Amino acid sequence: MISNLLAGRYKVLQVLGAGGFGKTYIVEDIHLPGNPKCVLKQLKPASDAPPVLETAKRLFEKEAETLQKLGSHDQIPRLLAYFEQNKDFYLVQELIDGHTLSRELLPGQRWTESQITEMLIESLSILGFVHSQGVIHRDIKPDNIIRRIADNKLVLIDFGAIKQVRNQSVMPGSQASISVAIGTPGYMPTEQSRGTPRPSSDIYALGMIGIQALTGVYPHELQEDPDTGEILWQHLVAASPELCDILHKMTRYHFKDRYQTADEALSAVKQLVNPVSTPTVQANSANTSRHELTLEWMEIGQVKTQTITENQQSKNPGTVRIGRDPAQCDIVLSAPTVSALHVEIFFSSQQQSFYLRSLRESNPPIVNGQSFRTGEVMLDQGSNIRLGQLDLQVKTVAVQHYPAGYTPTEYAIPFQSTPPQPIAQTVQVPKILNSQENTIPVAPANPLASPLPASVSPSPKELPHFIRLGMVAILSAGGIFALVSVRNAFNSASSSNGSSSPSYTRSNNLGVIEQCRLITPGGGRITAKLRNSAYREAREIATLASGTQVSAIEQSAEFVNIQTPDGTTGWVFNSEISNCPS
Repeated sequence: MISNLLAGRYKVLQVLGAGGFGKTYIVEDIHLPGNPKCVLKQLKPASDAPPVLETAKRLFEKEAETLQKLGSHDQIPRLLAYFEQNKDFYLVQELIDGHTLSRELLPGQRWTESQITEMLIESLSILGFVHSQGVIHRDIKPDNIIRRIADNKLVLIDFGAIKQVRNQSVMPGSQASISVAIGTPGYMPTEQSRGTPRPSSDIYALGMIGIQALTGVYPHELQEDPDTGEILWQHLVAASPELCDILHKMTRYHFKDRYQTADEALSAVKQLVNPVSTPTVQANSANTSRHELTLEWMEIGQVKTQTITENQQSKNPGTVRIGRDPAQCDIVLSAPTVSALHVEIFFSSQQQSFYLRSLRESNPPIVNGQSFRTGEVMLDQGSNIRLGQLDLQVKTVAVQHYPAGYTPTEYAIPFQSTPPQPIAQTVQVPKILNSQENTIPVAPANPLASPLPASVSPSPKELPHFIRLGMVAILSAGGIFALVSVRNAFNSASSSNGSSSPSYTRSNNLGVIEQCRLITPGGGRITAKLRNSAYREAREIATLASGTQVSAIEQSAEFVNIQTPDGTTGWVFNSEISNCPS
């Protein structure tokens, strides 16, 4: 099919997707100047029997005409052409340059309420137009909503009605027809799965996207009330009652209990943004608010903090850069394994969130246990950022309110330029075998959760009973650091559960001794939480089943740093592991 010429003008360049109804391609129109690229959808009828083809052709032409009308909306792709060739049907549509909402709706990551209301308002506005044309989309899901790069607007694609051409079949001996239900599990309500979709079926699907954004959980993973059929999700979030009520009504089990029109739902959502004015609201509207993110880390025996604000003045407008070079960075770190210019943090007004962007592919940041050589990642409260061998914690992400006319210090005082100075070479972080992307570094010697006072030296009995850390000596001469020695050795003391020395150990490629341990949660529990840092409120990055074999690397107070069989590193309670059998 690649390089084929269809209808004498559309040259196939690549496959964009495939499904039961056929394939989707990117093509170029060789009849137009510049050979613009388009999307071509191939629709294959279920059978090539004449009655089926005749019915399919009639449906195809009817639905193509409908798509042509819908294409007059700015946020729906235009239908450029449609034709039949070799008993297959083809649609040619405008190519939308952007990414689907699936890339923004990541598992475990929650949107803010303002992000969700903005998405609902924009999507319901499009739906209102679609329904006014007598059309039901039938397959609304994150994969079928694209955020257009040109203007950041949402575009609704892939109308399910046209798929009847593939699903349509003719009953023997009659002109009656039946259709297979169209939709996606999790986003498709009961009446649609039975083949009788209504406009409120689209509203249900959009409401499920809103719940997914609010909870960070895929719809098919949510539980149902066995008595009522209602989706159970509100216990997973702490959101405003008003937004929860709207999402609940959009996704009621019975279609009669939902909003009956997109305009009705849109009006309710808009009330969240523009509530009825009251004196209290008017007084608050005069306030100044801003988003703030606070970082905390341990450096030279001291806990340090730094607050980053939206629109904060910096050396590189729009971002706050972090590294060892004071000439380029707004937050300057001294740890030798941190790169001169390592990462930058910025605030997205569209997403109403802070993001971290990697600036050092050869020494990538580790965010919540995952390496990011390139690209961006959203930061939440509790996120762990590892730069080289230095850990930084996102302690808070909040919206602060200030009286009208107040100018925060960060806005009033610009960052001062620092004359360029020689920067010492970054000490390379050794890699651990079997780690994610081979980039997860060894655990930090001083986890943020339990720093030792700089003026106090612990006695031998105060040292962690699981690990004794060796000394790391770093010499600096002419700007070049030399790593003199690295030695981590586990002592032979008993573990907290009374076991003797480990049954066996192994050395990784750093010469660090790793001890075999088993996950044993205790207390009747069958799983243990793997945290991204050594403190109780740290983010959970994985769940480990009882009996899972792991490698213990380091201990910090009541926590142990471990590596799982798939290479993920994190922290568990010392009481949740035991020695491997001999």
